[in-house]
Amino acid sequence: MLRRLLQTSLVSAAIALLAACAHSVKLPLVPVALPSLAATPPPSRDDALKKLQTATPCCKSWSELPFKTALPDKPTDYLFDANSPVADVDGQRTHFLTFVMPPFEKPYRVLFKAEPSARHLQSSYLFAPTVTVLDARFEPLRGEDVKLCEYIGWRPALSGAFGSFTIDDAQAKYLVVTTSPAQLKASTYWEQSPAGFSSDVMSSPASSGSFSIPHGPDGPLSVGRLTSGYESAVDNAICAKPKSGAGLLPQLRRSVNNLL
Repeated sequence: MLRRLLQTSLVSAAIALLAACAHSVKLPLVPVALPSLAATPPPSRDDALKKLQTATPCCKSWSELPFKTALPDKPTDYLFDANSPVADVDGQRTHFLTFVMPPFEKPYRVLFKAEPSARHLQSSYLFAPTVTVLDARFEPLRGEDVKLCEYIGWRPALSGAFGSFTIDDAQAKYLVVTTSPAQLKASTYWEQSPAGFSSDVMSSPASSGSFSIPHGPDGPLSVGRLTSGYESAVDNAICAKPKSGAGLLPQLRRSVNNLL
């Protein structure tokens, strides 16, 4: 009895001491994501397209675009939304990103990772990038609609729709990221059910079914030079429904490679 009373007294004293410290020292607040307290949902794909078409373009040629940001040396997160700048280039109204590329030494790849625009895949879309490389006079050297393929890793940073673009021209000075009519008409294969993924919580892949996520005019996008940590995600991403009989072996192999 005496021992229990002593333990209770010690616990009470410890609580009082911690309370006093909390009042005398301002403790930092750690942000905690609560799935039940979701932020305002993003607009639907149709609403996003309508807002894009009514936006006022800042630029109508490649040379009018602002080129101030160096191409990140590793993937960096960006977000296209209704407040992002809009360009009207080649008759296509689109959100955009612009980068100044480093001096060319040898070919390298630029990574692109798109994420679903909403918490639930059933109401989501992806921003599928179109890449245009310009020379020093802002003349296009090459353009390409980047193919996106799905990869679900053990970490959120290694999960999403991945694609890459190779820089192999010494004349390439600037890189512009937009989207195109062809990309907006396309979709990305997804191996999970609509309830199997959200931007806040990673879930196990669904055991049945697959579907495609449509492309839209805005949404999250990571851009940067492809680093070794992302090579497995890009090279082992799933672009279409696996052939019958493939089983879980390819997925297990990708997961093991991702851990190495």
